[in-house]
Amino acid sequence: MPAWLIVLLSVLATARLTRLVVRDAITDPPRAWLAQHAGPGVTYLVHCRWCASIWLGAGVAAAVYNWPTRWWIAIPLIALAASHITGLLARLEDHDA
Repeated sequence: MPAWLIVLLSVLATARLTRLVVRDAITDPPRAWLAQHAGPGVTYLVHCRWCASIWLGAGVAAAVYNWPTRWWIAIPLIALAASHITGLLARLEDHDA
């Protein structure tokens, strides 16, 4: 895979992971639990897109750097990137309706 494509997929995957952690309904229960049991720093982290994206991006970057040609890195990158683009396109469609 060309380096530019890996970078693009990594950015899109980080964006999708960030949305998953910070905003998606499926992660409401863990966020609520953290709000009750964790300190204010952790609670802020899972509610702040900018903050969460730094740590998630670091994880994605580390994985891609260490295992750039592994299928078990490429498949999640592609799936997360596709999910993020699909979500963006769905929002555009919703605006057109």
